[in-house]
Amino acid sequence: MGLLDNLVGAFLKLTDPTPEYTGPRCLLERNSVGGCDKCASVCPHEAISLESYRVEIDEVKCTSCGLCTAVCPGIALEFPLGPIQEGLHRGQGQIRCSKVGGSGDEVRCLGQLTPGVLAEAGSKFGPLTLAHGDCAGCKIGSAEVPARVEWAVAEGRKYYPPLEATLQTQALPGAAVGRREFFGAMLGGAKRSAAELVPDLPFSAPEAEDARAQRPPELRLREIAARRAEEVRWPRIHIAEGCTLCPVCTNVCPTRAVERVRENVEGLSEEYTVTLTVAACTGCGACLSSCPPQVISLGEASKAEVFGERLELYRGVPPWYDL
Repeated sequence: MGLLDNLVGAFLKLTDPTPEYTGPRCLLERNSVGGCDKCASVCPHEAISLESYRVEIDEVKCTSCGLCTAVCPGIALEFPLGPIQEGLHRGQGQIRCSKVGGSGDEVRCLGQLTPGVLAEAGSKFGPLTLAHGDCAGCKIGSAEVPARVEWAVAEGRKYYPPLEATLQTQALPGAAVGRREFFGAMLGGAKRSAAELVPDLPFSAPEAEDARAQRPPELRLREIAARRAEEVRWPRIHIAEGCTLCPVCTNVCPTRAVERVRENVEGLSEEYTVTLTVAACTGCGACLSSCPPQVISLGEASKAEVFGERLELYRGVPPWYDL
């Protein structure tokens, strides 16, 4: 692919209103028991269809409201979060949708605000102010947008419990922005745009074999917020007695938070361990519904567990070794 093709492709990517879809993180593609239809259910314009165990987005119907990205359990649907984060930073915790006038930065629709974006901004600026227009009559989102934003705020409290946000229909008064912050934000945005437009080099680094291993920006924002909190309620799983050490939980996990490792223990039979990277757990529940003996439960992790070593959830010799 030549330079011109790369530039055209990057431009289309920047102007494409549809979210990016990472199939390996989708619970449908991971064959989670019960599947998942949250993105299709929340879409106000029927732009999402679930065909052949994957998500298909109609580029004509999609309005870029972002509601699907906020509710996706495996973070398989994403818009670039950097510009939204920068807007909240420039506004010092204030942002408005594209249908509200006044000062301050805007996002196309408040539906694009994810739990991680809100938690990170709240951890830095305190109470947030989010302005929206007439959602019931809006052609971008729907009347459900305010309720969905409230849900995202509630989810954000798992990573930064003091998070508070006020939704209003009045125009934002705007926040005072210093020259350093203004030019710093502009430079950050310019760097990001330049990175998008630079074509791939002939010897670029190979992509990871499993896209689930690439920590999505949403999880990184949740981590930033959690570091600023005294305590967190980050989701984590527990495994009770009765685990057969089968690979189902690791197979359905959208972010490789759960892993099963085979170990050779001297003097004993071969053991397996199931471990968890808490910071990669989205709390999607795929492992709960898919676990054959139903011994997995969802709980909350402490801050020490989030930023500590991988947790050992279960260890033993699989019963099928006796077969």
